[in-house]
Amino acid sequence: MTNTTTRRAERRRDHRNHWILGLSALTVVAALTVFALTSGGSSADTASTRTGETNSMGMPIIATPGAGSGVAEVDGVKGTPSQWALGRVGLNVAVRPNWRLQNTGTHAITLGTPHVQINEGCCPGALTYTGPTILQPDQTTELTFELSMHPGMDGAHDMTLHVPVQYADGTASVLDLAVTGDFRD
Repeated sequence: MTNTTTRRAERRRDHRNHWILGLSALTVVAALTVFALTSGGSSADTASTRTGETNSMGMPIIATPGAGSGVAEVDGVKGTPSQWALGRVGLNVAVRPNWRLQNTGTHAITLGTPHVQINEGCCPGALTYTGPTILQPDQTTELTFELSMHPGMDGAHDMTLHVPVQYADGTASVLDLAVTGDFRD
């Protein structure tokens, strides 16, 4: 074999090895892409489990992300959890954190119309009782708070929900609950 023939054979071998190495790398990238797509996609999408419902604005409702913690109490009324920490929530979807309210006293109470105090962020949604607002001792109801943000409303949100409580003797107090979330894509 001449020197030229040897070099030509070496170039062919190198060229073949580069092709094999390139195809191997491409295969690994393709496998990782398929894995990412089939295992839930981006981190924002993995926590977004759709319920199959849409809200009044046509946004899909997702299972409430994050976690509730603590117990709020005021004069014979208990709210569980005291706070929802939603974590990161995507835009153009709706979430509905809820609280269980229980009359732990010995007389009936009446829950008034709750209102929202915005500590950070904007645009509170609808507050809805899903059960009775007059609670006998040991009776419970739920309070739901729908939140949905679109571009321009993104970022951190921190809200306090003030739930008025009217007692049979005419006195009143306020049960405070909270919700936080970071709305962004």
